[in-house]
Amino acid sequence: MTNIAKTEPNNRPNLQKGDNGKWVVFLQDILNGCKSNPLDLDGDFGNNTENEVKRFQQKVGLTTDGKVGVNTWTALDNHEKLFGWQCEWPSSLSLTGIGGVDTLENVTANMIPKATTFMGTETPPRFWGRYFQGNSNDGEYLRAKENKPLHDAKIRLLPISRQTRKVNSSQQQGKEIGSSHAQDLISTFGEDYLASQSDSFYFFLDVEGIGGQPSLSKEFYLGWSEAVLNASSKVKLLPCVYLSAKQDPTSKQNLSAAMKAGAQCHGLWVANYGNQQTKLRPWNRDQIAPANPVPCKVLIHQYAGDIASGLFDFNQINPFLDNPELVIQRLILPPA
Repeated sequence: MTNIAKTEPNNRPNLQKGDNGKWVVFLQDILNGCKSNPLDLDGDFGNNTENEVKRFQQKVGLTTDGKVGVNTWTALDNHEKLFGWQCEWPSSLSLTGIGGVDTLENVTANMIPKATTFMGTETPPRFWGRYFQGNSNDGEYLRAKENKPLHDAKIRLLPISRQTRKVNSSQQQGKEIGSSHAQDLISTFGEDYLASQSDSFYFFLDVEGIGGQPSLSKEFYLGWSEAVLNASSKVKLLPCVYLSAKQDPTSKQNLSAAMKAGAQCHGLWVANYGNQQTKLRPWNRDQIAPANPVPCKVLIHQYAGDIASGLFDFNQINPFLDNPELVIQRLILPPA
């Protein structure tokens, strides 16, 4: 995988109100990373973006003119960021991300070469998505069966909080479910083991929002994300969301509203299948971008689903992130 080139401040465009496009998205994202009031990543340098630029300039002692030049870019780069944040670089390169899989079924050793063949790669998938839901219902991760095949193949576990039928409920229920699922994840591997692996781990809330499934409510996400963030004093879990890239605008609007009310979302895992080709292919920003922008970037694209009679879904990590390998490091390598 080719590493993305990082553009230095003196080579970035000057921006001001009325501008739009990929560099405005980058500006909005880095402002969010600097703990500004969350901005939807819509690429429109309007009043809200101008106000946040001015607020940032005032905070760091720059001329408060709302215009972004070398000095403001440099200050944004150097400012302390929200824990877990990394940027996504604008680029015209054709890049393919790190490949992975998710399944409803428990992982077995013989599933791994099958997934590798579907992806058209020489090496196994780097990560595998599985459910944590506080019980032994269909789809639950079972460490006694799944730890060894994943560990032996050096495949990281992407943990999912499966609660698609309750994501439209109250803040209190969001807290209860977030706490239950986070504790399920932590107890599966142990706080000390997790803390020895990484400074933090992603945890994705499963929001289907289509096919009769409810849309995410602002209140539920406020409760769920708070519970996940506060689940442990030893292990940092970073709340994230899985949803459709182009469908279910209500979930995106409510996620945005929850973030503007103080909730954290460290990234999206979006589904948009296109032609259902299972082999890894270059990242397509237009296909992956949410139809309704939210204040956080896409970390992972689920590009093919229900393959091999519904057994496999296929994914890739955003190759334009500052450090795609950091996403891998924030997933869990199960013990032997």
